[in-house]
Amino acid sequence: MRNHFPSVFRAGLLFLSAGCQPDDSPGVRGDTFETWDSAGIEIVESTAPAWGDDGWSVADTPGVVIGRMEGDERYLFGEVAGAVVLRDGRIAVLDGQSALIRVYSPEGDHIEDWGGQGEGPGELVYPQKIFPYRGDSILVAEFVARGLTVFDDRGRFGRSMVPEMRLSFATEWRKGMEEGDRSVVPAESCCRLWGPLANGAFLLSYPEMIPETGTGTKRGAVTAAITPDSGGAARNVGDFKGQPRRYEVLGGESRTGLQFPPWFNIVAAGDGYLATEGDSYSISAFDASGRLVRIIRLAREPRPVTDEVKAAHRRRLSERILAPGAPIEGGSPEAVLERMLSLPYPSHLPTFFGLHVDPEGNIWAVQYPYGVGDEGQAADRPGLFVFGSDGRHLGMVEMPSRLSVFQIGADFVLGSVRDDLGVQYVHLYRIEK
Repeated sequence: MRNHFPSVFRAGLLFLSAGCQPDDSPGVRGDTFETWDSAGIEIVESTAPAWGDDGWSVADTPGVVIGRMEGDERYLFGEVAGAVVLRDGRIAVLDGQSALIRVYSPEGDHIEDWGGQGEGPGELVYPQKIFPYRGDSILVAEFVARGLTVFDDRGRFGRSMVPEMRLSFATEWRKGMEEGDRSVVPAESCCRLWGPLANGAFLLSYPEMIPETGTGTKRGAVTAAITPDSGGAARNVGDFKGQPRRYEVLGGESRTGLQFPPWFNIVAAGDGYLATEGDSYSISAFDASGRLVRIIRLAREPRPVTDEVKAAHRRRLSERILAPGAPIEGGSPEAVLERMLSLPYPSHLPTFFGLHVDPEGNIWAVQYPYGVGDEGQAADRPGLFVFGSDGRHLGMVEMPSRLSVFQIGADFVLGSVRDDLGVQYVHLYRIEK
């Protein structure tokens, strides 16, 4: 039943229900959203940002820079797979190529290395992601069946485990490949660890499989699952639309793919999780059992794919594929570029490209610029929609150019930047509130 309370009262009701007090800070509007109940699910819909002229921003220059082009190998990265700020301010950077966790002081000075290439206790093979874990420990996820490894805050090996769903997928997929069954392929969301919950359990997704038979556009299906920290059987907690692909035959050859496909994303939030399918300005909140408890909406339509968007996309693809030394497979760079540009465009751009939750419960939803600015956002700088812990839309925060965000803290953003030569650096920026 829809609540027709005055907007200021609705704001107070939401904050009190979340255990907070109403926000009467200067520059924050209270008439920008409404909430109502629908079959026991709270709907929060924002019509405009709550921030006035005093919204948050990210500093123009990083406060900490880690990485070098050459010289001291302790500052040279093969492939930055992730990074986290530990509770005491140290910065742990996961180098996926060397399988090392390089640890730096809050000022960016190298302290020590953890892990290393190998299959023994505390060693890593194909590390993909790093997360803060319970207490002061950290969690490292590896590719498919390698599982998860926990280190304490001093780099001492705690334990490792392989969630059952990962192990069973690896076994079944390899069996199918050996038997010549190539009718399905794992898509981008396959076998992914999305992060730990507050209670120590793991949020994963079952392999997203998309049929490769027939023609037309097909969208995969993704099942979210929560696995106990013991690594036992997973509990299914939600089914979602995954990545779409289009299949068609032209001139006797088949082609796959779409320009600008929407992305499914989930993120751990307390003992539950948040999810978005990337095709509307909507985020769903679920508890640990998979029960839908809240839907967060923006009253806006997805952005259309204009000629300006297409032109920017063509320029970006051309620069990347035709660059000297670019790692291109499947033919000459010119042929690969032509094939990619021939893929069909959707009518509208995807909405949210990724989700983050900060320690205060604020939700940060990434919107990729696609080479064209939006709402004052620079054309080459991703903008993040910020939602309060009560679900209302606070405003947008523009991120530094080329920054891939790993972690958002109460007062910082941590991520990686790749320069024109392909060298990666880890940057920490302060959030100005």
